Amino acid sequence: VSGRAEVVSFTVNHHSWDGGTDPYAIVIVGFPEQGDLRLTSNVVGCAPQDVHIGMPVDVAFEHHHDVWVPVFVPAEGAGT
Repeated sequence: VSGRAEVVSFTVNHHSWDGGTDPYAIVIVGFPEQGDLRLTSNVVGCAPQDVHIGMPVDVAFEHHHDVWVPVFVPAEGAGT
C-alpha cells in the first residue's frame, strides 16, 4: 500500500504508560487501496484534539530501540 490512509476510529489516551505526560491519539486507519486492511497506530505531528474520523494521514516511521514503528502524520493540506 502507498502509506496514505484515513482515520476510521480513534481515542485519546490520557494515561501515562511510558512516563510521558501528554495525551496522545490512538487510531485505527484504513487504506483506500485495500478496503479490508486496518492498522492500529498513533497520530503524531498534531494535537490529539485535532484528530477526527475521516482525517487523511500518511505513514511515517519512528525508531524505537531496534525496530521501526509505523505511525501516522496528518496528510499535507489536511487542515488540522
